[in-house]
Amino acid sequence: MFSEMYAVREFRLLLCADVLDDAIEDTVRALECIVGEERMNGRLDYLPCEPLIFSEVRAHKTRRFDSQVGGRLPKIIICAL
Repeated sequence: MFSEMYAVREFRLLLCADVLDDAIEDTVRALECIVGEERMNGRLDYLPCEPLIFSEVRAHKTRRFDSQVGGRLPKIIICAL
């Protein structure tokens, strides 16, 4: 999907680990492993530079629908800009 998007418009891939405090390191490491495997398999060759991986720490119930799903937050949100 990202390669098709890139063919239409160039972008830098940003991967954000949107997690609670205790999951930051594991989640960022997981994203790094995923990017490494994708790079080794040539699936990111169309990108001019490495994806940027960063984390965003969220407190419980900071989003509008958190209470409707029991306050559980998704482990990883991946987006492209």
